[in-house]
Amino acid sequence: MLFTVLLCCSCAPVSSEAPFPGEDEENATPLYVVALDFGHGGFDGGAVGTDTGVIESELNLAVGMLVKEELESANIRVVLTRSDSEALAKTKREDMRVRGEILKAPEFDCVVSIHMNKFTNRSVRGPMTYYQAGAEAGQGLAQSIIDALTCALDKPARLANPGDNFVTRVPISPAALVECGFLSNAEDERLLCTKEYQELLAHAIACGILDWLERA
Repeated sequence: MLFTVLLCCSCAPVSSEAPFPGEDEENATPLYVVALDFGHGGFDGGAVGTDTGVIESELNLAVGMLVKEELESANIRVVLTRSDSEALAKTKREDMRVRGEILKAPEFDCVVSIHMNKFTNRSVRGPMTYYQAGAEAGQGLAQSIIDALTCALDKPARLANPGDNFVTRVPISPAALVECGFLSNAEDERLLCTKEYQELLAHAIACGILDWLERA
């Protein structure tokens, strides 16, 4: 598969130079405010790649910062829970408390948390999204993101998954958790370590967010 062509929000091929809506409105008031959470960090590395030993928290940061750039180019104000490799506190409990305080701010139009997956069955691969069970708006957001991801990757459509995750339960705003791929799958792990694939994922995630914001 070639990853040199990026896809717009409708999945039609376009040049990587093509602007998002609102991108050419210099110094315009932000259209929306989006919170991005990059899972784990610091002492809490999250999942570890089976073959390469890559740390999930670093991949979350790499993909997430690319999503931030994509959204900001579309005149979206982005608020981050973290912008470097460090945790938000010295313990997991305190880290989650601080993370939750950020994510439940009322000014966000939506919240998206970025993670990598791992599973005992190494054949399982591909992106997944989650929303808080029973949250209709969160379901719509999660479905929009997974639709954009499967389209960009030319994979069969998948449904967003209901769940009960801290990063989807705590926010007041509609929230989705994105699992970009499986670090237990050899091909996913290899791709997730490449900048080209990270850029493709980030563009698709941003497209899914933008599509949902424009419809919400």
